[in-house]
Amino acid sequence: MSVAAPTDLAANASAGDARAAAFGPPARAGAAPPPGADAGPKPPEAAAAAPPRAVGGAITKREQVMFITQLAIMTRSGVDVADALRSISARAKRPALRAAMEELHELLQEGKCLSQALAAQAGRFDGVVIASVTAGEASGTLPEVLGRLGGLMRDELRTKAALRSVLSYPIVLTVVTFGVLTGMVFFVLPQFAGIYESSRAPTPVVTKLLLNGSSLLRAYWWLVALAAAGTCVAFWQVGRSTSGRRFFDNLCYSLPLLSSVCRSLSIGRAFRLQGVLLDSGVPLLEVLELTQQASRSTLMRELNHDMQQAVLVGKNMSSAMINSRCVPDGALEMVATAESNGQLAPVLQTVGEFFEGEGEQQLKELVKLAEPIIIVLLGIVVGGIVLAVMLPMLDLSSAGGR
Repeated sequence: MSVAAPTDLAANASAGDARAAAFGPPARAGAAPPPGADAGPKPPEAAAAAPPRAVGGAITKREQVMFITQLAIMTRSGVDVADALRSISARAKRPALRAAMEELHELLQEGKCLSQALAAQAGRFDGVVIASVTAGEASGTLPEVLGRLGGLMRDELRTKAALRSVLSYPIVLTVVTFGVLTGMVFFVLPQFAGIYESSRAPTPVVTKLLLNGSSLLRAYWWLVALAAAGTCVAFWQVGRSTSGRRFFDNLCYSLPLLSSVCRSLSIGRAFRLQGVLLDSGVPLLEVLELTQQASRSTLMRELNHDMQQAVLVGKNMSSAMINSRCVPDGALEMVATAESNGQLAPVLQTVGEFFEGEGEQQLKELVKLAEPIIIVLLGIVVGGIVLAVMLPMLDLSSAGGR
């Protein structure tokens, strides 16, 4: 399932370099400039971003959330950014995180601002983080921006954990079903096949087909395994391609029950991200570009691209949502009203939170509906196999009794 909801933010380090260079090193709230940095703002040409450095190890999403949250709390308390990074690196347990914090601190000591230092961490921090920090530095509200960004990233982790929790039971049930069928084919049915062969009694057609199929699977299990592995690899390759992703996205947005879940989760996450970025001071066009890069759904990327084109020609971004399959009922009207009233950022956050919660609830209801269906199908398959095998046994027992 291609839930846009459930998904990771795409990296945009090169765009962050350009943005950091355009803003220059702004003053940080409650923090003195690092050693070697000028007190006043530098012109754009003098504020060149640091060149990307080699990445020694990836930072997990949870570690990024902890880093952003700790930095927000420390800067809000008046701690200098460089001192905060030194403190975070000293307490970091994983070598990759410690190395990243030490490199950030080193770049700050060289006179770079935080956004430029983040952009130099090629592959470790994505464009959303860099753009938010750049806007926060330019407006002098870095602690507030970091707080909003940390809250958004925490909610994203919570949503992913909730989705995994909801989907875990159906997945386990499906695995158990497959295990039961495999055990019956490879261990139970061969015993009954030997009994029927020794009795030389006629067996029903269904029983013959079942036993012959079991014998065929046992004889050519390696071929079945290769075919299953090849199918999985083929699906994986198709899913990685643009046309394959488009096909699966169209399928998810077309199925009766799944489509509403996909719309709510994807548009909820996108609206929340847009609202937080706008509230942080990121320009609207850049917000739409970052949202497009952060989305894993091809349909959502097309929607964000259409909204960028509408804004470029002087139209409202809501005008691009009119014919979109990704927008749930009611979302278009609320966004259009917010644009006309000049309250786009807070309304997007509110609408995003609503649809994200709505999508989670719809997914829970869908899983509750799927669980009994899986159980019933398991009972039908196992029961059919048992009846096909046991009924001839009853006939043999009756014949022996007579």
